[in-house]
Amino acid sequence: MPRSPRSPRLVLRLLAGAALLVGCSGGGGGSATEGSTSAATSGSSGSSGSSSSGVSSASATSGSTGGATTSGGETGSASGSTSTSTSTTTTGGASSGGGQDPVCDPGQILCDGACTDVASDPANCGACGEVCPDDQLCGSGSCGARMTCPPGMLDCGGECRDVSNDPEYCGSCEVTKCDDAEFCQDGACVCRPELSACGGACVDLGADPQHCGGCDQPCEGESVCVAGACKSAAECDAEVCGGGCVDTETSPLHCGGCGNACAVDQICAGGECYDYEPAAGCASCGGCDACPKQEPCCELPGYGVSCIEAKGCG
Repeated sequence: MPRSPRSPRLVLRLLAGAALLVGCSGGGGGSATEGSTSAATSGSSGSSGSSSSGVSSASATSGSTGGATTSGGETGSASGSTSTSTSTTTTGGASSGGGQDPVCDPGQILCDGACTDVASDPANCGACGEVCPDDQLCGSGSCGARMTCPPGMLDCGGECRDVSNDPEYCGSCEVTKCDDAEFCQDGACVCRPELSACGGACVDLGADPQHCGGCDQPCEGESVCVAGACKSAAECDAEVCGGGCVDTETSPLHCGGCGNACAVDQICAGGECYDYEPAAGCASCGGCDACPKQEPCCELPGYGVSCIEAKGCG
């Protein structure tokens, strides 16, 4: 069901099988968009951390351990839209730029520009820069601990988490979740695959009237942004939301209607926000058993192999 509470996550039950690299159905993986630690949502947001109607901006701060601090700039948006500016401390070094695939393999994050397995590296144990004493090994992200989770995963309070791509545990067990317009890539919060970073905010270049087709390219007068070009509202064959032509079937900012933003651990499919989580240890769907039986395994463009709390992937 949409917007339902998360089912128990990938607890230590994954130990037996989550490292499988076999897989199921769905579309091919896409590329992630421009890295940013700021989020923009249009209209009133129905998710945690930001809510408003009309033109407004909200600011949030999230902390973490072992990483470099990056800050998002303040961005104004068109009438009827909302921008969220975030100052975030992230682990894993610099976030990736727009249109790039993940730099690191699953289970690894960027620490000072190098792909690192913080589940087993005693020099970066559990987070970048967390060094174990000389006589201790690193197991599941804890110094001196046994390896209780599958390779590449951390034991976060009894749950095995892949902090390289988990939007609620991005970079380490201690990191505050990414903003609603972001997802986790290489252990850093960056703009969702559908969005791009402009002036420190995550925006839809295809439908944002202030960034139509590119950053700082506003539409004038009564024109709206249609597929990245300023046109008349009559040329929009979808729904006009705050000066932009939006596909409310898939937009994470306007899911099912203007201003209905999905939460950080949700995607928009068929006009509904559904919970998702990375399918740990799976490079594709098919033989992947990381997902609960009631959740299909889907290969989501940009998001990768994920478990979706929905009836199907479409």
